[in-house]
Order: sequence, then structure tokens, then C-alpha cells
Amino acid sequence: MKQKLNVGYVGCGVMGQVYLQAAQSIPCIHSVAVADAVEDSVKKAAETFGIPAVYTDAEAMFADPNIDAVVLALPAIARTELAVQAFRAGKHVLTEKPVARNSDEVRRLIREKGSLIAGCASSRTRLLDSAAVVADTLAQGKLGTLRIMRCRWHTSAKPKPEVMPPLWRFSKNVNGGGNLANLGTYMLDYFLGINGWGLEPDTILARTWTIADSFADRVPAGSDGETLTSALISFKNGPVLMIEQGEHYVGDRIHECQLIGTDGTLTFSVVPSNSRVVLNQYADGGITERVLWEGQESFNTAHRRVFADFAEAVLEGRQPSTSLEQALIVQNIIDGIYESAERGEAVRLDSSCYG
Repeated sequence: MKQKLNVGYVGCGVMGQVYLQAAQSIPCIHSVAVADAVEDSVKKAAETFGIPAVYTDAEAMFADPNIDAVVLALPAIARTELAVQAFRAGKHVLTEKPVARNSDEVRRLIREKGSLIAGCASSRTRLLDSAAVVADTLAQGKLGTLRIMRCRWHTSAKPKPEVMPPLWRFSKNVNGGGNLANLGTYMLDYFLGINGWGLEPDTILARTWTIADSFADRVPAGSDGETLTSALISFKNGPVLMIEQGEHYVGDRIHECQLIGTDGTLTFSVVPSNSRVVLNQYADGGITERVLWEGQESFNTAHRRVFADFAEAVLEGRQPSTSLEQALIVQNIIDGIYESAERGEAVRLDSSCYG
């Protein structure tokens, strides 16, 4: 079995550099090439991280026989076509989240990848130690029958930034949506993943809102993506998932998630932070509370683990933590949330949408 994976990177912006930095502490990854249409950016990244091959054209990089796999660290509008080109060039692919702008694009990726390994970075937070404790507690049946999954994630409003955030963060065309498409993928991947990807969503009722007028100067002109989402997702013969997520929240930051079952409740955080996993159960006429895990976690750890998992999956010939087929389930739910919000009514997801 090959011991190292030769990796090329498309996109030398913030996330591209995050991957390049993470790769330095992953023994099985050998960073060999970078590509970006902005020549100054790609040259600077190559110099900073000691990368030997530099390209301003991604397709030319894909033709390099020395490259085994590529990381697509750029907005969703460009990733589907680039992933298809990479697959056709025989490269394994790790793509940023959301995996695509809609489920049709994900299905195209599934058709094109053949026997190659493809992964989505939405599994980042599910690879943390706290998530393993949550999944193990659920698998052991300590909650009884799971009824409700709930997550509230609000980022507080901040002063007007000196540098405007990039348009892709709030653009349906560029990134498939706004806050939900960008960060909601973490929540959906997490809750589906800790349940072993066995939950099948059937009905969604949702509302989304764009930024409030009082904070309109905090986003770029032309922004049409949501900054606040409320959604109720029911699963066939299973629990419901309640999502409340947004930014520019007038109040203290909120991040709390719960699994509520017939015999217990588990409280935890999906977002890396200084947090705890707390189990409440009923015993001897009262409610007990037990801390199952406590510690400090960071996105740096999450970045490193999702990249290492992908590289090891390729080298070992297995699927990564989130495959394209699993990412399709996440994307179908996101599409359903947007459809419900646009129509102003609940929508049903046909089981055929998973094939």
C-alpha cells in the first residue's frame, strides 16, 4: 500500500491556506502543487508552504501525473466543473462544503467519480473527540428512543467590518445559499452522521430571512443569501430535527445542541469550543446529571482531522467520513429547506431523491 498521498490544491485563499497548513502535520500527505487564477496568490502560497509546482490553470494541474488527489478550496460555483475535470483526470477529490449548489450537481459528481474516492469537508466537527462521545452514547441506547434533535447556533452582531466579507458567503448563485449553505452543512452532517446515516428525511417546514435592514451594511452589495434559518425536519419512523441558525444576532452568542430521548437527554456543542457533553437521566425518583466529556476543541483540530481522514481513506481504499452519497442527503435537506421557505409551506422529500 502506498504510504503517502501526493496532493494538489485548487484555491489559495483562506481555506486553501488552511489545508496547506494542516497538511504540514499530517505524515501521510505530501503537498506537491497549488493552483489559483490569481498569480500573486498562488506564488505566495507556494513560497510560504514550500510547494514545488505552481499553476494558474487547474486543468493543467489535473494533468500532472505526480498528483494523486486534489483539494477544491473555493466557492461552490466553480467546484462541480472542477471536480468533474479532476475525476476525468483520475484524481481523488476532497471538496469544501457545501459540496455543491444543489442536489442535481451532487448527483452529477456521483455519476462522474467512478471508483475514485470523493469526500466532503462537512464532516469536520463530527471528527472531534466530543462528537465520538455523543455518537457512542447514542449507540449504547442510553437515551432510549430518540425523539428530538435540536440545535441553536447564533453568532452575535458585530461592528461594521473594515473589510467586507466575500460575496460567496451570502450568494445563492456563488455558493448555493447563505448562512445555512455555508454552516448548516456542519449541523446536518453531524446529526445524520452520529445516527449512522440511517435516518431518511421525509417532511420539512422552514423559514429563512435575509439580513435585517439595520445590518445591511455588513454584507456585500448583491447579497441574497439567508442570514437566519428556522427549520423542522422529520424523519421516517424516527425523530425530528429542529434547527435555529443565524448570524448578526442581537444577543450573546448561542450554541447548544440536544438529543432528547425517552430515557435521557444529551447536551453538547457541534462547534469546536470549550464545552461539555452532559447526560441527564431519570433514576430513583429524580433527574441525574453526568458530564461525559469536557475540554477545549478547535477548528484547527477539525481541519487537520477531516484532511487526514480523506487521505487515509484514499490510501486504504475506503470511503471517507462523508462520501458524496452521504453529502447528497445533506444537500437534499438544504434544498428542501429553501423550497419550503420559498413556498411558505411544508414540503415532502421523495425517497427517490437519494439515488
